[in-house]
Amino acid sequence: MSLVDAASLSAEQRGTVRAIYEDAFPDELQVPFDDLFVDRMLVLLDEDGPAGFALVRDLDETPWTFLRYYAVGRRGRGTGSAMWRLLTDRLAAEGRTRLVWDVEDPDEAGLSSELVDEHRRRIVFYERLGGRLRPVRDYLPPHDDGHAPQLLLMDTPLADEPEPALRDLVETVYLRRYGVPADDATVRRTLLASHLI
Repeated sequence: MSLVDAASLSAEQRGTVRAIYEDAFPDELQVPFDDLFVDRMLVLLDEDGPAGFALVRDLDETPWTFLRYYAVGRRGRGTGSAMWRLLTDRLAAEGRTRLVWDVEDPDEAGLSSELVDEHRRRIVFYERLGGRLRPVRDYLPPHDDGHAPQLLLMDTPLADEPEPALRDLVETVYLRRYGVPADDATVRRTLLASHLI
């Protein structure tokens, strides 16, 4: 298995990645496939071709990276765990010190029991790989597709560095990932609900 830049893929391989993306995420969480390439797409290749991908964005002026999408096409074979190790090893080798991402909140009102189970499984998957669910509440960053699901914030350290203050983490993600400054009402609501101010 290897993790390669999507730019190195053939048209056929890129089509396989597109199918993985479209199968992994509901329509309301998707942006047009070609729009993903504003960020860096790393694709897991195995003996059968593309097996998954991670879409990442380095957070400017920090050594942190934000994980936008993470999906595998063949489940139950350890593919997701193997890709995670390759991804975190690669980012650490590049000098990145923290991987940050958000996940859908299984406690959001009105979710079907299937979605609740899916959201919980996703959190457990990340926790098994070392991800930490951060104690952040009312975390509602704007999404590229206009959809505003209730989210939770997770991270994992990639290097031995001092633990950042949770407020700094929240404000950095809002600003560097979503373009929302710290004095915005959305950020203040999150900080207040999380007892960070």
